[in-house]
Amino acid sequence: MNRRSFLTTSAGVAAAGTLPRLAAADKPAVKSVNRTTTKIAAYYLRAHMYTCVPRHIREDMEWMASIGTDYVCVGVLEQDLTAAYENHAMIAKEAARVGMKIIAVPCRWGGLTAGAPKMPSLFTILNPDTWIVNKKGSTQVMVRVSGAISSVHHPKTFEFFCETLTEMYKQHPNMAGFIIDEPKCFLYDQSPAAVAAIGKDAPMTAHYAAASKFFGRVCAFAKQKWPDKLTLMFQQAHNPADELAAGAATPNLDYYGTDGRPWTLEDDKKMEGGGDGQESGKGKVLLSGKGESFIKAAHSVPGRKSFFLMENHNLQASMIEPMDRNYPAVLALKPDMATYYYYPRNVEDADRAMAVIGKHIKKFTQG
Repeated sequence: MNRRSFLTTSAGVAAAGTLPRLAAADKPAVKSVNRTTTKIAAYYLRAHMYTCVPRHIREDMEWMASIGTDYVCVGVLEQDLTAAYENHAMIAKEAARVGMKIIAVPCRWGGLTAGAPKMPSLFTILNPDTWIVNKKGSTQVMVRVSGAISSVHHPKTFEFFCETLTEMYKQHPNMAGFIIDEPKCFLYDQSPAAVAAIGKDAPMTAHYAAASKFFGRVCAFAKQKWPDKLTLMFQQAHNPADELAAGAATPNLDYYGTDGRPWTLEDDKKMEGGGDGQESGKGKVLLSGKGESFIKAAHSVPGRKSFFLMENHNLQASMIEPMDRNYPAVLALKPDMATYYYYPRNVEDADRAMAVIGKHIKKFTQG
């Protein structure tokens, strides 16, 4: 099935009700309907940043709305704020047309966050005095992530986040909030700024606490300036327990949670050996008690809500069956926000995978 056929007649979603035909720009659009207490969001990271086809955006938004999606999560590189205003504005306009809002995913800012694409932060490249220094005394570099990482202890790093958030909300005042995606700064750091702040021989728990404190300060700044904007953060489900505990303690978050594969540890065990670039087979799952633990951690803070990113990127065709079989159980955990990737990278049978997701989410949101 090709993309256009899928978008208009998705066989998977048709099982729960035929999708409406895609509306022209000047005609009334379908509106998103979600009858549950779980907000549904779609990760839409680098869509239409350089090749921007308006009708494709409309089609994408129509599909998301038809299954009950509430938020569209768009990736924002720092340089997008000087080079991609119209693209993000178009996505926001088409999302609003069908009853959805957009949430920003700050991608690779300072090397401290994940998101797409995997590339160095412009700020970090231009400010080598901010770089984390590892135990060997050299620059902390994550080769497969974003290169060098700026220290949470350096004042320039905090200023950069505040200034960039300010510019982002100035350009896009209707954005509903931002997501701290898989923070990458829960690391040992002996840069001069770190040594001055916590000492040369600080235990690893102090480094974890410093990372949590940094993002708490960023969120505090955001809440002070834009009290109606959401602040969200999630960590990988298979991270060390001490790191997860520090992340869960981050103040000023509206949502806290995790990303993981939508199946069980038993299913995941069968997928071992996929290499460094494959998330499957490493215990990064949402079932077998892991998702529940993140919901509990989020709800342990008064007023805080829980978050899942149900990972469906980097998906081999053989993984679609366990995803299909387990997806209802993941949704049944009822996180306060459940997020799926819309046509992400590296999916062997993308139309089939999206049909499975559409089928289950529509049934969950609309019965």
